[in-house]
Amino acid sequence: MIIFSLIICAILLFASMISIDKAFLRNILSIVFALGLIISMIFMIENDRHHFGMHKVETVKSSKLVSAASSKQINLLLYQTVGTSGKEKVYIYKSKSNQKKATTTNPDPAKTQNKIKKTAGTAKLVTKTLRWEYKNKFYKFWFGISGNDHKLIRHYNTFKINDNWVVLSTQQAKKLQKLAKNEDQTKVQAQAKEYVETQVKEKLTAAMTKNPTMSAQEQQALTAKASLQAQKDFKKQALQELINEAKK
Repeated sequence: MIIFSLIICAILLFASMISIDKAFLRNILSIVFALGLIISMIFMIENDRHHFGMHKVETVKSSKLVSAASSKQINLLLYQTVGTSGKEKVYIYKSKSNQKKATTTNPDPAKTQNKIKKTAGTAKLVTKTLRWEYKNKFYKFWFGISGNDHKLIRHYNTFKINDNWVVLSTQQAKKLQKLAKNEDQTKVQAQAKEYVETQVKEKLTAAMTKNPTMSAQEQQALTAKASLQAQKDFKKQALQELINEAKK
């Protein structure tokens, strides 16, 4: 509406200066319409430059974080550097397990801030969004035609990940995939067998030392439990070694 006010004042100012014969009336009306024109311009500029009639509104959204990789052994949060400095990063992630195409954060560092935070709970993405909105209907009526209502100020993305997640660049992820593919499975299986046997033997020996009267059934249960845990530990260590190699 402020634009219409400016146009109307400009038209009335022009009309009053050329159509009214009486000098006194012409001068009074010209001054009134000129002031209306100037005031309209001032308020329009203030709204455009300093968001007159608006205030900042913050919204917070939390969504599930799903690995960007298809592997079941590892949860990956990927990123890709942007810009010449390489300091800014675009993060690549999914929020649904059946999501085919990954989502990327806004690459504009002026509009988006990303950070990673460790958590003991479930991995999730918390997005705080800051926008300019009109204070009430009055200001929206006068300035809403400019189309700057709900104008984005900045996104603040916090990726909360636990110890089961790994953050890699897209290049590192490709290298990790290649390393895993080229790994000698026969050698890995032999190492896994040796590791499990050693761990089970150590735990069984320690348990027998503490309780020499353990029954065969108790020994069997302890062996099964220790074997399962050793397998998990070996897989975790082997995967971590590949990740370290991929990061080099």
